Amino acid sequence: MAIAVVASLLTVWTTVVRDDGTGMSYFPSIMAAVLGGFSAWFRPAGMARTMLGVAVMQALLGTALATAPSTASLPGGPPKALMVSAFFAGLWLVSAAFFRMASKGNDGATATPP
Repeated sequence: MAIAVVASLLTVWTTVVRDDGTGMSYFPSIMAAVLGGFSAWFRPAGMARTMLGVAVMQALLGTALATAPSTASLPGGPPKALMVSAFFAGLWLVSAAFFRMASKGNDGATATPP
């Protein structure tokens, strides 16, 4: 859960710090994560699917921003938009992986008697 919270906080922070006007488009990913969490009752299996969906959403958003005419006019705009989006999509994917591990329960680290 901590990685998802960190990804959300970093999204807000980078939106406040940036001055290129594209930052507001990242807030729907946070809203999707929160709404998906509520709909999954914050259970690990549902949260893993939610985080995977948010990662896909983040990647598609980055692609849309990189190809937008307003981003093309900024110096280094398209590559920067892709890098930022890839970073956040990676955080959402790591969060999804941890939620998936949590949903599996015992990962085999402790032996169970036969």
